[in-house]
Amino acid sequence: MAQERSIQTRQALIKAAFQLFGEKGFAATSTRELAAAAGTNVASIPYHFGSKAGLKMACADIIIEHMTRLRQEPSVQALPDIIQTAETTFEKLFLRQAYILLSLQEAEPMIRFLFREAHEQSDVFDHIYNTLFRPLLEFLLSHWVEAIGAEPHVAEEESTRITLFSIISQIAYFRIAQPIVARHLNWHGYNREEALAVLSVLQTNIRAIIAAHRSAS
Repeated sequence: MAQERSIQTRQALIKAAFQLFGEKGFAATSTRELAAAAGTNVASIPYHFGSKAGLKMACADIIIEHMTRLRQEPSVQALPDIIQTAETTFEKLFLRQAYILLSLQEAEPMIRFLFREAHEQSDVFDHIYNTLFRPLLEFLLSHWVEAIGAEPHVAEEESTRITLFSIISQIAYFRIAQPIVARHLNWHGYNREEALAVLSVLQTNIRAIIAAHRSAS
């Protein structure tokens, strides 16, 4: 029982940290606020994480662990049939990442936290970038070059990397601007039906971009 309570307290503190750090920032959030939001006492923070900074780094590790697990174990998330119709490995990876990000209801606090850290160029962002984003981007680049039928060295070109970011930005907008998209389309967030509608358009877009690059090479 004591171990179970300890795990629950740790999880509650991480949840509170995502919410408060994302909304107010690290410096503006007190340990007292964190403890109150988690329903525990201030001493729980140094006990579980060493310090408030340790709690922030634990949030980063949760993002890395969560996204890595979803990427490496697609069975964790039931994937729609449209992903199985992908014509290239890049398309399949792109649609899978899009569906995961659109479907994660718990993603909002994580995204707010992540973008605040990115804006502040913190050590936490460095950790997330080097551990998660940099390897993922290089992985996607290699499959993008393969999809367009280019030589591997093309992945090193600046224009290729900008192209990849322009493609990824389609997913990013639908996730970050969810309230705007939902309001304008009269949706109540992204349920499975809405996510599939987005995937269908993204699939059309990605195939058109790949075809354009193939014909130009």
